[in-house]
Amino acid sequence: MTFEPFLFWVAHYIFLIGVGILSYGIGRRLTQRIHFNCVAEQFSFCTTLGLGSLSYLILLIGTLGLLYRWLIIAVMGLVFLLCSSAWIELFRGVSSAYKERGWLRWKPLVLILLAILIIFPVLLLPLYPPTAFDSTMYHLAYGKIYTLTHKIVFTPYMRFPVFPQTNEMLFTLAMLFYDGVSAQLIQFLMMGVLAVGLFAFGRRHFSQRTGIWAGAIFLSNPMVLWLGASAYIDMGLTLFVTMGIYSILNWISLKEKNWLILGAIFFGLSVGSKYLALFFLILFSLVTLCIGFKTRRIFHALLFVTIAVGVASPWYFRNWYYTGNPVFPFFGQIFGYGLWNHQDIQGILNDLLHAHGTGKSFESLLFLPWNLTFNPSKFSMEAPLSPIYLLGSPILVLNLSKSKIRVLFVVALAYTLFWFSTAQILRYLVPILPVLSLAIAASFDYCLEWLLLGKVQWMKKGVVALIIAIIFLSPGWLYAVYEVNKEGYPPYTNKEQEIYLAKRLPTFPAYQYLNQTKGRNYSLYALFDENMAYFANGIFMGDWFGPGRFDRIYSQISNPRALHRELQRLGANYFLIRRDRVKVDMPQEDDFLQSHFKQVYKNDHVLVFEVL
Repeated sequence: MTFEPFLFWVAHYIFLIGVGILSYGIGRRLTQRIHFNCVAEQFSFCTTLGLGSLSYLILLIGTLGLLYRWLIIAVMGLVFLLCSSAWIELFRGVSSAYKERGWLRWKPLVLILLAILIIFPVLLLPLYPPTAFDSTMYHLAYGKIYTLTHKIVFTPYMRFPVFPQTNEMLFTLAMLFYDGVSAQLIQFLMMGVLAVGLFAFGRRHFSQRTGIWAGAIFLSNPMVLWLGASAYIDMGLTLFVTMGIYSILNWISLKEKNWLILGAIFFGLSVGSKYLALFFLILFSLVTLCIGFKTRRIFHALLFVTIAVGVASPWYFRNWYYTGNPVFPFFGQIFGYGLWNHQDIQGILNDLLHAHGTGKSFESLLFLPWNLTFNPSKFSMEAPLSPIYLLGSPILVLNLSKSKIRVLFVVALAYTLFWFSTAQILRYLVPILPVLSLAIAASFDYCLEWLLLGKVQWMKKGVVALIIAIIFLSPGWLYAVYEVNKEGYPPYTNKEQEIYLAKRLPTFPAYQYLNQTKGRNYSLYALFDENMAYFANGIFMGDWFGPGRFDRIYSQISNPRALHRELQRLGANYFLIRRDRVKVDMPQEDDFLQSHFKQVYKNDHVLVFEVL
């Protein structure tokens, strides 16, 4: 292997570290009045808050139509200066720790380098070019469109023309400065921050061992590593939800209003990321309301709801402005269907509620833990879950007498029942995995303390805790090793990336041809190729729903005149047919077809015509 791949990897991780440092500084500047009980807690809370703040800063700049690199650099420079107190505090803390440790000051650095070598396969996972279906269909496509137009614009031909897009704003920032790989690294950063946050969560409310094991159990999930390496938004959602729960439990324990406010902000960010988070907002609104009645401080519940709704409201107002429906496309019978119709919403609801999982019977619920572990393919999985949850469930049940474990279990159970009764898609279960990981880790810690650790020296406790953490981590690490061995090292040159994409996305060369020959000056209708929106530099149309629905074109495929008329109405000057997904019979001898459709690209998977 040459030195160039390392430059590619290091350059991307330098970008990631830069985003992380700036996010930490912003978050620390905003949390000066909050006392954190350890460095990990301060880092996780501040970085999470900073990432959310960066997202809304990009939303503001993009809404003004000012998404230019030079302006973003100027704004980030100003933000950096405004966070000077955080940098001074950070410098003094590092300097003090360096002086106090004496000759041991190099020990942490050695341990960090050793850890990097061990987790090297995990670090490679987000460096592959993006190919995940939803990421290239709309998550990354949003960011690319906003970057190219320098504005947060309405995207009527996307699968979801409007949506909560807190995470996509960070993708926009990444692509404004770098590429799609850097957007994937944003989710990787969120996964890392969440692991540190879980450690701090366990350390504050249980023990340091519990924190270490909770982070290890969470990262043992191949599904978690897959989401942390893909430009989906589930990892960001999970981070905001977990830190929100963490904040509320701190508020309950410490009775400090700042923790309540922080929790409300995080739940607002989660609801601004995905509709699923509305469950957690409603649940914890009820929790704060109950506590408010009990303590005769209803104001706290009102404050929580007001802040959370206020944080999320820009996205829901945007939804309403463009479609008349704040939760588009759902509840169309109440708010209206916007660009969709009744058949569209019924189709997507039938797919979400009935096309995945094992059904909603009591028997299915009873065998759910077993099926999630050993039959994950039934839940439309991208990667499996760790078997630790099934193996640790008896230990968890034995420790439900502990109040904090019981609280975590109730939250996890409530969300799992909600998930079971709605869309049984495996990655939709991920937001509750950190809480479940913490509950199992704490239960295991109590049991092991009683059985063994109470009888050995404290120094040996650390060794035992580390060994157990490594065992917990092994399923995730083995998954990463398997994926890297299967895929090879991430491609680092443009040519290698193009070969990689063409191998996994057979129609990619057609988009490459259009981008090279037409730049951004084309409008493409792609029939049955909806997941390629990210790769089109021009206007992309074609999906199962909305104004560019496939039925509108496919129903006219055998009538060249009608087909031409429909494409003209849409404004498409290029027409792509995904031949390997559906058989298309066009009358080849038709004179109108020959004079109005010029074939410009063809391979075994795709045909591309210029619409004359």
